[in-house]
Amino acid sequence: TWDTLKRTTTERAEDQAYLDDLNALRASKTADFKSRQKLRSEELEAIGKAIDIISNSDVAGAAAKHLPSLLQNRAMLSQIRGSAKNPAQERAAAFLAECARRGGSRVLALAAQQAAVDPFGKVKKLIRDLIWKLTEEGTAETEHKGWCDTELTTNKQKKKKKKKKKKKKKHKKK
Repeated sequence: TWDTLKRTTTERAEDQAYLDDLNALRASKTADFKSRQKLRSEELEAIGKAIDIISNSDVAGAAAKHLPSLLQNRAMLSQIRGSAKNPAQERAAAFLAECARRGGSRVLALAAQQAAVDPFGKVKKLIRDLIWKLTEEGTAETEHKGWCDTELTTNKQKKKKKKKKKKKKKHKKK
């Protein structure tokens, strides 16, 4: 019984140490989670403010005003890549960078970097992809129309030949 008591006491001490480690790990993970949640809420707030800056009346409507002429003139698209940045874009990028620096957020730093470099990169890529897709669809439709025209012509010719054969058979029977 002395051995049993000693073994049970040792197992209890090991179990208690394991429980203490689990509680410490849980506390650490809880603190990390709360810290990340706070950081995410600050990021969302910063992004919201950046959206407000971009949505400002000084900037609003700029796409409707300028985009049609940009799409019509490819030369202007190259100017977008090399031209000076929009002041609202610069303010938004600076604001995001400052929030990233204060909060130590890599996500906000990346967002600030992308906003500073090319905020419409995804939009441009989507437009290029759409143009490519429409071109492919147009090519496919043209090929299909050509096939249809060929089939119609072939069918007309076959009908004419069959009609001629029927007429010849009718004439021969008479």
